Amino acid sequence: MSDGVTSERNPVATRRRIAEAALELFQRQGYAETTFDQIAAAARVGRRTIFRHFPTKEAILVDHLALRREVLLERLAERPVGEPLLVSLLTVFRELAEHGYDRGLLAQVRAVLTTEPRLARDELSIGTFVFEKHAIAALQQREGEHRSPLEIHAVTFMAASWFTTATHLYLVEGRPSLVGCFNEVVATCATALSHADLT
Repeated sequence: MSDGVTSERNPVATRRRIAEAALELFQRQGYAETTFDQIAAAARVGRRTIFRHFPTKEAILVDHLALRREVLLERLAERPVGEPLLVSLLTVFRELAEHGYDRGLLAQVRAVLTTEPRLARDELSIGTFVFEKHAIAALQQREGEHRSPLEIHAVTFMAASWFTTATHLYLVEGRPSLVGCFNEVVATCATALSHADLT
């Protein structure tokens, strides 16, 4: 287009371009100081296009995390029928932690969150809530699945909270490995459960 604004022929590519442009601005000049107009200019889109993809700046910041959760849901649906729920969930979370994220984008997100740790707490909590809802639905609809709704809810909430904790440690505390954080959280919680008298 003649005004320098790119038309939205590929919504997926547009969404990624907006998120990448915003991350660069957040890192270079500060999250609070970055405006939607600046993001629009850097991504070569109109301001309205941004709001078609993202309701808030916070959503732009953690978009890569949200996109990878969608992949995780696909992997979860592919796990073998009859596999213990916790095994299915831990397997897909561990795969996501080890191979699922673009390390460059994660480094940019981490750089912003070290100066705005509140965003990590709030957005990770929102993202976890959305994931839990979809993961529970996916498990309930899995062909041949006969587990009780209580078991599906309880195990999903537990596993998701472990992954959220690991992600927070990695992004905010600067730990060197996301999968290492996840393995540590799982081991710690498993040890605590084994030592607890729950009767």
